[in-house]
Amino acid sequence: MAIVFLERLPRAEEYNGLRQKVGWGTYEKAIIEESLPRSLYSICCCDSNRIIGMGRVIGDAKMCFYIQDIVIDPDFQGQGLGSEIMKRIMGYINENRCENSIVGLMAAKGKEPFYEKFGFACRPSEKFGNGMHFIQPA
Repeated sequence: MAIVFLERLPRAEEYNGLRQKVGWGTYEKAIIEESLPRSLYSICCCDSNRIIGMGRVIGDAKMCFYIQDIVIDPDFQGQGLGSEIMKRIMGYINENRCENSIVGLMAAKGKEPFYEKFGFACRPSEKFGNGMHFIQPA
């Protein structure tokens, strides 16, 4: 097994393939190809030219960063690959952020302790209210 980390965007089929493996929804190829290039940073984890993990950062490149699509193929979870992706993502953010910048993410249920290792805190807390997201009406 020759695992490498590449600073690149996943291809549409790779992106949907990983999302399917973890039970997330998929997107039309044209939407992926329009959206992913707008990412600030993207990292892929590959094993013998096959993508087994990914993560990306979106935002305005200085004040606001949002970590998105941290996913590892279930067959490769528990090997520290997600941690390595997060280390690289946080390295990118720390190199580019300004003072008082905001870094956000939404953890999958049960994955909060993973992100706490990188300094993220659950909400609500003494200082902050609940995080929220918009749910599109059916």
